[in-house]
Amino acid sequence: MPVRCNELWLGLHCPQLPLLAAWQCDPEVPELHAVHGHQRGRHIILQASSAARRAGVTPGQPLATALAIAPALQSRPRHSRAEAALLEQLALGAWQGSSHVVQAPSDGVLLEIAGSRRLYGGLRPLVEALCADLERRGLPVRAGSAPVPATARLFARHGLHAADREIMRRKLHGLPLTALALDDRQARALAGCGLDSVAGLLRLPAPERARRFGPALNRHLLCLEGRAPTPLAAWQPPEVFCLRLELPAASSDSAALLFVFRRAIERMAHWLDVRDQALTRLHVTLHREDGGGRIPLEVGLSRPGMDAERLLELLALKLENLELPAPVEAVELRAESTGEHRPPQADLWSGHNRGDAWPALLDRLKARLGEAGLSGLAPQPDHRPEKAWRWVEPGTSSNCEDERPRPTWLLPAPCPCRRENLRLEDGPERIEAGWWDEEDCRRDYFVARDRHGRRLWVFHEHRPREGWFIHGLFD
Repeated sequence: MPVRCNELWLGLHCPQLPLLAAWQCDPEVPELHAVHGHQRGRHIILQASSAARRAGVTPGQPLATALAIAPALQSRPRHSRAEAALLEQLALGAWQGSSHVVQAPSDGVLLEIAGSRRLYGGLRPLVEALCADLERRGLPVRAGSAPVPATARLFARHGLHAADREIMRRKLHGLPLTALALDDRQARALAGCGLDSVAGLLRLPAPERARRFGPALNRHLLCLEGRAPTPLAAWQPPEVFCLRLELPAASSDSAALLFVFRRAIERMAHWLDVRDQALTRLHVTLHREDGGGRIPLEVGLSRPGMDAERLLELLALKLENLELPAPVEAVELRAESTGEHRPPQADLWSGHNRGDAWPALLDRLKARLGEAGLSGLAPQPDHRPEKAWRWVEPGTSSNCEDERPRPTWLLPAPCPCRRENLRLEDGPERIEAGWWDEEDCRRDYFVARDRHGRRLWVFHEHRPREGWFIHGLFD
């Protein structure tokens, strides 16, 4: 990607991302905890909590040594899939500050802010707003800025900011070589030459650097100084939200599952907020520890929205009616069905949203009774009363354009009656229809009263049979 002179890049670096990813689904994180990786046949500490570091646990230390120093230490293996999901959340947070976001694996993102910083009133308010939002979402970050993306990524690790290239180069030259985070082979080679600063490395002739340390180091230095373009791949928020979270230990306990659901729903809410969408249906899959069949769950909302507490309540109701054949090791959430986000209408005087009680009740009933256990009624265009309605999803609204008098209740089937027991008050209304589906009828409807004063809807049928019948009752 070509470098433009008017660009300003902001780097966001999450130093604890591997540690956060490994422990994110545990409701009770111990004070002494760490994450380890596998290097040269040994388990090596990659990151440790502040309490573990105070106890003597350091990155690069063999796991056996760390446990000898701090026997209460609990360490988990590095979780690459969970780290990628957290990096996606970091990019979603950055998207709120710029529409030009680039992931910088494995623990950072870059965003171009030359234009968007004006909307926040400058660089500092923008950085403070983004960092505070990510901190609130459990992703503490460091920030750094520079006109060159590669340098902004480096500066983010050290909290440095440079508004122009001259200041950027001065700060870059003043960094120690360890700030470049080179691989072990290059770091040992540079240390063997007596070099300890970026300025000293840059003073070496480029051919000499390439001969001693390889051409990749030269290319990296050219990108840092802005003399070569930084390879970048633009990132976009995914069209469909899909997240899999693994439990720290397989469990059938609904409280443990709901804790993981809460974490997943928080991330889904962030995705919906960034895309300005509202949820209509949530698909959940429970993965069994024994490798058996997956257990699908669905939660539908009567009104598009995103209320984390309501979703958790609905999932809890679903779990109440579910008998798990085996412990669950992972949960997966997919939000494929979304709609336009429309803020709820509030009462003019009190400011409270009074129109949300009915959809909330429908959602609870669906979760407890099942999707097929609840239905609504809506009019259907047909002159025959017994066919002028249909089952619909609860909450579906439909206008009825027929303004003629109709009873509140229809009998399950017309009941024969005697004409002399009726006093006709209104009618007749001729209904002759149904020839197209071989259920044709010919009836004359009346509003009538019986001997007890009840108001009835009756008809005199001519086809397919003769006689008088009661079809409905008015209030």
